[in-house]
Amino acid sequence: MSRRAPVFIITGGQGQCKTTFLHLVLGLIVGLNVRVHGVIAPGHMRDGRRSGFTLVDLATGKQEELCSVDPDPGCEAHGRFYFRPEGLAFGRRALAPPDPHETDLVAIDEVGRFELQGAVWAEQLDHLLAHPHPPMVWTVRRRLLDTVVERWNIRNPVVVDVGTASVMATADAVMDAVWEWREAQATPVAPAALFPQNRIAGDPPAFADAAAGAPAGVPAILRRRYGPED
Repeated sequence: MSRRAPVFIITGGQGQCKTTFLHLVLGLIVGLNVRVHGVIAPGHMRDGRRSGFTLVDLATGKQEELCSVDPDPGCEAHGRFYFRPEGLAFGRRALAPPDPHETDLVAIDEVGRFELQGAVWAEQLDHLLAHPHPPMVWTVRRRLLDTVVERWNIRNPVVVDVGTASVMATADAVMDAVWEWREAQATPVAPAALFPQNRIAGDPPAFADAAAGAPAGVPAILRRRYGPED
């Protein structure tokens, strides 16, 4: 296994549901006991425009308000958003380099222009990529994709365009990368604990029943890690 595991980059234009696509992918693989670290950032709308983001720590399910368009002198301003110190500290803790023997996947939603300017999660990305890391899944706006890949020297990106990609196929590819990572780490976890019985890398996707019984239209990751009522 290469020192650098694959980085999957979910990309698309503004408003093309990159976060929703990531929700769905994570919802499928979390059902297979994959140990996910990182953050996902559901957005909020007001008067038809993005008004802020909540940050969710995927390892714990805890939430913290990250930023808002409402001016606040106690917040860190980037673009038209005001980032709360508590939200930034929360996210930076969640994105600390994980123990490679205790983590199967790192998700970061999203890597964008603020990180390219050296703010928000830029330092955490530098630290994560400076260490041997498990497979990662990032969301990146399409127009910034090449710049992000170049800035962080991503040598093996797996680009997933939400306009054409399949959630199921993406989840299957991520699981294959997780399987290879676990083998490389030689952890004493039985394969059956991570995969359906008799599944091996290269088999057809095994996610058809992962979200069975869930309400239509609700991403599985919301149901598994933090409920809509929270």
